[in-house]
Parts: sequence; C-alpha cells; structure tokens
Amino acid sequence: MSPSHYFIYYPVRIGMETDLARGLYNLQAEIHATTGVAGRFLRKADDPWTWMEIYENVLDTAAFDLALERAIERHGVMRFLEDGGRRHTERFVACA
Repeated sequence: MSPSHYFIYYPVRIGMETDLARGLYNLQAEIHATTGVAGRFLRKADDPWTWMEIYENVLDTAAFDLALERAIERHGVMRFLEDGGRRHTERFVACA
C-alpha cells in the first residue's frame, strides 16, 4: 500500500496568525506523538491569509484521520478560520 500525503488549506482570520501558528505547533506535536507523522504548515506566497498544513507518508489513513479530527477539536483550530471558511483536505499518493 502506498503512503498518502495530506495537503489541507483554509482561509485564516486576519489578525489571528500568531495564535494559529501556536495552535498548529501544538496540534502537530500531538499528531506526531500519536501517529508518528510529522507535519508542517505554510502560508500562500501571494495571499498570507491562506494557510496549508502538510502531512506526508501517512500509512494508516483511518487512524490518522481520527487523530487529526480529535486534535483539531482539542486545539480549537476552527476558531481561526475566516467566517464561513472551511478546511479543504486533498490526499495524494505516488504515481505507480
């Protein structure tokens, strides 16, 4: 089975960047401790209010999805999204 790579992007509320970064560091530390998957996050070069989380080489997607869902809830990440915004998750695998 080929590992999955997650790319999750979303609009951030203006003025919440520092708090979101702190929350994401904590969320990703928890994800790493729980699943062994290290994450990172970026912001869009030409739109600093669009952020992306990246998680690579996920082998057990069901366990990862559950751990991520719980961590998002526990760390209150949704409060940093622009009103009406949502997290868009894209999952990729290597070409055969």
